[in-house]
Amino acid sequence: MLDQFGRRITYLRISVIDKCNLRCLYCMPQGLVNKTRLAELLTNEELVELATIFVELGVTKIRLTGGEPLLRPGLVDVIRRLAQIEGLAQVAMSTNGVLLKRDACLLKEAGLGRVNVSLDTLLPEKFARITGQDAWQAVVEGIVEAKAVGLEPVKVNAVLMKGVNDDEILALVGWAIEEELELRFIEWMPTNSLVDGEREGKFLSNEIARAEIERHYRLIPDDPDPHSPAKSFRIEGTCVRVGFINPLSNVFCAMCNRVRLKVNGRIKTCLHGQEELDLKAMLRLGLPREAIKQQIAATVFLRP
Repeated sequence: MLDQFGRRITYLRISVIDKCNLRCLYCMPQGLVNKTRLAELLTNEELVELATIFVELGVTKIRLTGGEPLLRPGLVDVIRRLAQIEGLAQVAMSTNGVLLKRDACLLKEAGLGRVNVSLDTLLPEKFARITGQDAWQAVVEGIVEAKAVGLEPVKVNAVLMKGVNDDEILALVGWAIEEELELRFIEWMPTNSLVDGEREGKFLSNEIARAEIERHYRLIPDDPDPHSPAKSFRIEGTCVRVGFINPLSNVFCAMCNRVRLKVNGRIKTCLHGQEELDLKAMLRLGLPREAIKQQIAATVFLRP
């Protein structure tokens, strides 16, 4: 599956639910708005069917996201069925980690390959201020459990915020080295009107973070995946990588190989684009699989 610029699409991100158990100040501090009722979501059968169609079109990696994916009923069974799709090389998941300790073993047994976990601070009190919940210990224990059951490499994502956690850059790197975790710093990007005003005074370029790290460690370029949005480096003398996702200071569109399936069954061919092509409606109208594949391919071809 190619787009009009010759980019081959091999990566599908599926939002399985639009609910979350945190209220992060850079995401949805007032909670999720216009929550989709469970009855309006893709059913588990529809989700697996669409995933199978995308794999037949060339997708080799699927990442489950949310909201918080571990809030979706029946997620472990969905992962088990996805892992059995012929031609799919990897099923991964992004999570806030609050429920990860509870589910890590079941997820691994079902066929989940790896997890990315959000953790912006090593201080429980600051975590509560950032997320609106006193759940730091649960997240850390979830990371430890994920590593113990083999959901590796565990990647920890930290959104950098000026005046909030920019004083913890080196502490987070040191912790990642100690725990042998991959660490990625993410620039705070515009998302919605609820938080964009707050973002203006707290945006921090990853170039500042990288410069601070390089005053203490030697970073060796190490990009195992040319399509990854992260600029990845190995920290000399360790087995640990640190990455920088710079959606604003370093646009990575040229190498993008992903599309997104939203919780409402529509696809987005670009993170900042409009939702397109209602696949849920097509399934429920009984359109043949080949007709759905043709419409997906035509829509993806027009990616900006």
